[in-house]
Formats: sequence, structure tokens, C-alpha cells
Amino acid sequence: MAQPPVTILSPLERQTLSAFCDTLVPRLGADAGEDPRLMALSAEDVGLAKLVEDALAAVTDADQQSELRLFLGLLEGRAFNGLIGGHWQPFSRLPLEARTKILFTLAKHPIPPLRKGFSGIARLALSTFYSAQPATEPNRSHASFNYSVPPRPHTSSSQPIALLDVGAAAQLSCDVLIVGSGAGGGVAAAELTAAGHDVLVVEKGQYFPDARFDGRELDAREHLYERRGALATADGGIVILAGSTLGGGTTINWGGALRPPAQLLQDWEREFGFAGAAGAGFQRSLDAVSARISVDETRPDDPSVNTRVFEAGLNALGYNVTRIPRNVKSCGSDCGFCLFGCPAGSKQSTVKTYLQDALACGARIVTGAEVDRVLHQRGAVTGAVVRVTDSRGVRQVTVNCKAVVLAAGAIHTPAVLLRSGLANRNIGRHLHLHPTTGTSGLFKEPIRAWQGAPMTRLSAQFADLDAKGYGVRLMNAPAHPGTLAFATPWLSGRRHKQVMQESEHTANILVVTRDRQAGRVTLSAAGAPRVEYSMSRQDAGHMLTGIKEAMRVHVAAGAVSVHSPQSTRPMFRPARDGAFDRFLDGVGRHGVRVHDVAMFSAHQMSSARIAHSPSLGVADPGGQTFEVKRLFITDGSVLPTCSGVNPMLTILGTAHFLSQQIKAQL
Repeated sequence: MAQPPVTILSPLERQTLSAFCDTLVPRLGADAGEDPRLMALSAEDVGLAKLVEDALAAVTDADQQSELRLFLGLLEGRAFNGLIGGHWQPFSRLPLEARTKILFTLAKHPIPPLRKGFSGIARLALSTFYSAQPATEPNRSHASFNYSVPPRPHTSSSQPIALLDVGAAAQLSCDVLIVGSGAGGGVAAAELTAAGHDVLVVEKGQYFPDARFDGRELDAREHLYERRGALATADGGIVILAGSTLGGGTTINWGGALRPPAQLLQDWEREFGFAGAAGAGFQRSLDAVSARISVDETRPDDPSVNTRVFEAGLNALGYNVTRIPRNVKSCGSDCGFCLFGCPAGSKQSTVKTYLQDALACGARIVTGAEVDRVLHQRGAVTGAVVRVTDSRGVRQVTVNCKAVVLAAGAIHTPAVLLRSGLANRNIGRHLHLHPTTGTSGLFKEPIRAWQGAPMTRLSAQFADLDAKGYGVRLMNAPAHPGTLAFATPWLSGRRHKQVMQESEHTANILVVTRDRQAGRVTLSAAGAPRVEYSMSRQDAGHMLTGIKEAMRVHVAAGAVSVHSPQSTRPMFRPARDGAFDRFLDGVGRHGVRVHDVAMFSAHQMSSARIAHSPSLGVADPGGQTFEVKRLFITDGSVLPTCSGVNPMLTILGTAHFLSQQIKAQL
């Protein structure tokens, strides 16, 4: 019997949400220069309110749903609307103009919870509207800015992954259980299997062969990303993009493979006692993983138009610009859909490399398998409890083993440790996110930021703003409709559509902040990870510097107009708006506030860090936890500090380096 759909809202709350979505994306008549096809589309055409409610039901917990209902109830109140917008009627009964005024007031309101209420719904709804596609048709908005998914390759040379069918088994046995299959878990699996150990890899996400990567944005978020791409900090201020599929982040990242700076490794060894991090052994590990995932710094690349205008602006200003190596083989230059999975098998994720190596040596892999807790007695590992979800339903399986390697990522690894009863005060602390935002520039020529190699240049011009190695790096990113809609401040339904119509001519520059202040992973009442994080004034100041400098780069590259990510979307037109420095002063006065600037994190690190003592970290320099013998950690959570650069290669190298020591201890 089919299960009834999950609902989290009352009929009145659903009515308010529907009015909210119809205000974000209203049906409008086209003015001069506007595409009538786009203006005529509305939230109602795609059932947006239902899509948003379904997404919220899937990704929020009971406390978050209570906050949502409270906000919708407040919004429907006559008194609230009267005080906010001067209209003393329920929100759902107001005309579009009045609803627009209320929502824009909330978008820039000085009270953070009101900005949060608006942005939490608006960004999800707008992103969904522009990324949702029927099974056999394109999104109807895409034709207005010439967006299309490129043809899929007919074949892929990649060897498919053979998975273990657990069947009805209540117990499994192995020598080493590896939790997670991304940069940390994949390397450990290959290294330990090659050393002769019986390895079982469990991954809570699912496996998708190359042919399943069809470039459809919303489908990819729902199937490949943690919480359907809607995982966020507890205050909702930063969306956390993390892989939840076989291969983890290596399956859905942009392929940037940067070596960790020498000064960073020296700091790790000197300040945290991470023995060997600054030595030749760690460099050999970086060399080994670089070779295995096909990182070739001399390989010619073909920068996208988005990257070429970025580089031109940097060169015009005399700013630092360097190349970003990528872990690809025979990568076509016209794709740019890496973040939805590589259909050609060109990106050398752990699915293409280390997991294949592990399988060849006898490892077994189970997907849809989430570790609830590690079992230990008298201070040593004995196994783990795993929840397996497959066509038979959900059931508990006990894995008996002599060692566990945690590589579930910087959000889930500390959660497993906490659920397992470990008490080290550092578990979950020191979490770094590299908070990221972006600026946009409108150009006369087509940019099509969704095409081409997504990330091949960066500038470290402002990477050290405090003389301690903290600042921002500038780079650019693939920009697909849902992402663009999420990042574009909403001023009104008409203005947002106008901006989306300009997408084909819009370039972006990301501001990636190396955050000095850290957050924390704790457990919700249901035992799920909860990310508590807020930017410090210093980190926000660094991000603001990056925003202003990125806008300088756009102007130097010849942009017709440039735009800040702040809620009022400040715009400067070089040909007619006067002094640029005066404009940037205004951007600086506005500042960076939570829920005012769209922010995300693609890099999560340091929540179970390595250190020389349990007073400073969770694991010793060999990756073993201080509290439980034969419980190791090899993912980004063990990095003593955030890397500052895209961390994939750093995590791979760290996992390889630690695996050599783990072999010696088993």
C-alpha cells in the first residue's frame, strides 16, 4: 500500500507558504526588454509550495519545523503585517504589491530571526523553481537564458563498482571497518586492503554509475548531497554542501587539487605536534595521491569564458593569479557539470581510483549503510552498529571487527564519536567551513558560467590579511540556474526574474574565507549532527574585503555592471555611476550580516583534529583516537586547522600518510 505524503504544515500554513512562493515568483506581464515567457511563469505552474514543503519535510528536524510554523503564523497575522508593511490583513489575502513590500522588508530587516525566516524559505524556493525539471522536459525558464544540459556521453570507460548485498544478515565480520568512501575513506580502504587486511567499506549514500549522472540540477542535489543540498548551520546562515554518495565529496566537487601550503604543514607540526606533517614523508604521500588521481600541473587546460574574464581582471589590476590543477583524465572543455557527477568518468574520484584498487584486493563495499555507533570494550574497538537501508527496508546490522577507520566527513565523524560515548572535550569543536559568498558582473558578451572547466584559476592576493595566514582567496565557479537563483538577492519578483534573464551574460567571482574562528558539531535530540557556527567580526571583515576586491576585478575585466551579494544588491555601472571607491565605501558600511549575504561552505574541516595530547585534539599524530584503541580517523575532521586552499588533495594526502602508520599498528 502506498504511504501517504509527509506533511508538516496545517492547511492555513500551507496557504501562507503558497502566497509566499507566489510572491517570490509571480505571473507578470512583460515590460520592454523582458522575456514574456519568463515573466509569464509563476510558482503555481510548478507546484512550488508543495515542492518546498516536501523538501523541508525531508531535511528539517522537529525543532526547525516548529520554527517554520511559527514564522508562517507570524506572517499571516494582521498585526505583524501592519507593523512591517502597513497592511493590516493576513498575508495570504494581500495583493502582490503589498506582499512584495513585506517580504523585501523581511529580507533586509535588522532583526536576524526575521531575516532568517525570509531567507530560509526564499532561497530554497527560488533555487527549486529554477532547477526543477519534469522527467522528460527542460525547466520552462531555461530557454530565456539559453541554458541547457549538454548531451550525455554514450559510454564511459569506467569500471562499475560491485557492491555487497547484505541480504538478511544481522552480523558481518571483517578486520577493518571503514566508515565513508570519499577522500579519507577511499584512500584508507585501498592502502589497508593492499596490506592484506579484510576491509569492509560502509557508505550511507548510494552508488550511481556514470550513466546515471544526467546533469539535472535538482535531481543531483536530492540524490548526491547531504540533506538534498539543504544542510545548513543551526542558525541557517550558511548552507553546507557535502557529498552523500559513493565517493563522497570527490564525486561532486569541482576537481580542484591544490597542495597544502608549506607554512600550513609547519604550523601543524609545530603548534599541534602532528609529527611528520612538515617532512618528506607527507610530501611523498601527496605525490602518491596526486599520481593516482591524475593531477598533472603541466597539463594544458582550456579556461572557461567565466575564468578568462576573471583572469583578465586580475591581470589588469596586477593581482596574483595562479593555476588550479584538476584530477581529470580526457576532460571535455564544454561540460561544467562536475558538481552533478561526471557522466564521462573523466574526474578521478575515489570511485574511479582508490575504491577500484580496494575492490581489486578483496575489499567489500556496502551502500545505504549509516554507522550509528562504534562498539568498544575496555578501551578498544570491537565493532560497530550499522543501519542498512535497501529495498527490504531499514534494519540494524552489527559489524564485528578489530579496527574502525572513521572517514564520514567533518560533520558526521564527530557525530559518530559522540553517539559512541567518547567524551574528549574536543570532539565536534574547532569546526572550520571556509565560508564562501560570490559577486557577479554583467558583461556584453555571453559568459555561460555553466560551461567549461569550472575552476582553473585563483588569486591569493588577499590570502593573508592579518599577517597570520587568514584572509580570502578569489576564484570562480560553475553557475547553474538553481545556484544562481539561490545566490541572487530578492528585491521583488520582477527584479529577480530580470536578473535571471541576464544569467547568460553573468560572470561570478567567489570569495572563499579562511576562517579563524571555529564552530562546533553537536547532536540533536534525535542523535543527528547539528552544526553551530557563526562568523567572527574579523572573518566577516575579511569576507567584506574579498567582496569589494572581487567587484574591482569585475570592473577591471570590463563588466557593464557589478553586483554585491548583500540583500539590497548594490549595483555599480562603470559607464554612468561616478566614483567606484565611493560605491565600495557604501558596500563596506552595509557590511556582512547573517541571512543578509548568501553564504555556503564546500569545505568542512578540523572537528576531530589531530594533536599531541587529548587536551588539544581528538586523535594522536597517527590518527588513533586518544580514548579508544584501534579507532582511527582519516578524513578532513583530523586536519588541525582549516587548509585555506581547496582541501581535497590535503585530505587525500593526510589519509595516505596516516594509513602507513595505521598499517604498523594493526
